[in-house]
Amino acid sequence: MPAGWMVRCARRWRGDLIKLKITCREATQITLQAEDRTMPLAERLSVRLHRRICSNCRRFFRQVQLMRQASARWRQYTDE
Repeated sequence: MPAGWMVRCARRWRGDLIKLKITCREATQITLQAEDRTMPLAERLSVRLHRRICSNCRRFFRQVQLMRQASARWRQYTDE
């Protein structure tokens, strides 16, 4: 099966298709967009599932969190 196959849930969530298996590229894109917008439940679940099995994306997520924390601290420092 291709990496991005679609799965229909037994209980369809708002009639949408939920993409359970996503690629690293898609996980990276969603992780970066999460700062700018709220992610729907289906996206949050698919990214969480992907991070559970992909160590590289887990590492990338931790790095993004670290950068967000550092920039927040920098903003606080410059405001003082």
